[in-house]
Parts: sequence; structure tokens; C-alpha cells
Amino acid sequence: MHAALVALEALACESAGAEPACPIVFIANDHEEVGSGSRTGAAGPFLQTVLERLAGAMGVAGDAYAALLARSMCVSADAGHAVHPNYPQLHDPAVRPVLGGGPLLKINAQQRYATDATAVAAWRRACRAAEVPSQDFVSNNAVPCGTTIGPLTATRLGIPTVDVGQGLLSMHSQREMCAVSDGAGLARALRSYWQGA
Repeated sequence: MHAALVALEALACESAGAEPACPIVFIANDHEEVGSGSRTGAAGPFLQTVLERLAGAMGVAGDAYAALLARSMCVSADAGHAVHPNYPQLHDPAVRPVLGGGPLLKINAQQRYATDATAVAAWRRACRAAEVPSQDFVSNNAVPCGTTIGPLTATRLGIPTVDVGQGLLSMHSQREMCAVSDGAGLARALRSYWQGA
């Protein structure tokens, strides 16, 4: 969430007084760690309702609203697992993200992450424009992986979605560790993404 807020602040400072090219909606859902199945969670109606009301205020309804969603892109930004030096066997043998290697692009064939080819292209283009390295994250097939709000948002709204995150060691432990540079890189990549890179 911090990287997204830093990116939004930078965009606001750059475009002070100017009309944005397209609206940017930032949402921080409740209850992600318990499945998102609540009124204010990603499986609930909150985001859909807000988008419908914003579109209505802009005079967009019906087919035009459906077309607006089809032209939109969603970034589901969270955290991801970097290879833990004490448990390297739990990671995919070919995809080895490391702390300090840049934000993670999270991919899962069973759609535990919503990333698709269109979203991958947009994310990689934004990272190149921001001069931020990016690395892929793919779970080891023998180790069950969690999920994010990305698949819920993509399913509910039909918006192409990319799941990204900052690499961590010891996710959900008392002492998660990350590289400070990855947070700054994620903020720059998000800013570039929202600028339409």
C-alpha cells in the first residue's frame, strides 16, 4: 500500500491543476487475509459500486460503462515470496526471485494470481519506462500457494489484472524482511503504469 500511495502522491504533484488523462482509482480492501468475503472485502460489492457511481457522475452508463471496464487495467499489488536461503527447496527450481531484484510479477497457471498476457505486457512496459528491474514469481507446484484480491477483482469486473508485489522473506512471520530498494522500485513502476507507459 505504501508504494501505491507514494506513486499517487508523485502523480498528484506532477499534475497539480491539470486534468488527469484518465481516472485512477486506489482501493485498499478489508479482509484479504481471511478470504475477502465481506461487504468491504474484494469479493463484496464495494469496488463495483464505486466504479458504477463514478462512471455515472461522468455520464457513462450501459454499453459505454462496459466498454470503459474493457479498456481499464487493474494492478493488484501485494507482497510475494523471494527465495528464502533456509528453504530454497520450497521455491520453483527455475524462477528464483531475490531481495533487491525489483518488484515481482506474480504468475500462476491456476489463476491464484490474475496476471494474463495483456497485463504482463503492460507491467513490463511500465517497468522499462521507469527503469525498474522486474522479476517473475511462480510458486513451486509441490507447495500450495496463496492468492490475492486480483482474481476476485478480475472475475467480478472483467478488468484485465496484473498481480505484482514486493519480494519478502518470511511472509506472515513476526519479522518479515524486504529490500528497501524494491519498495521504491515498485512505487516508480506503479507511477509509470498509471501514467500509461
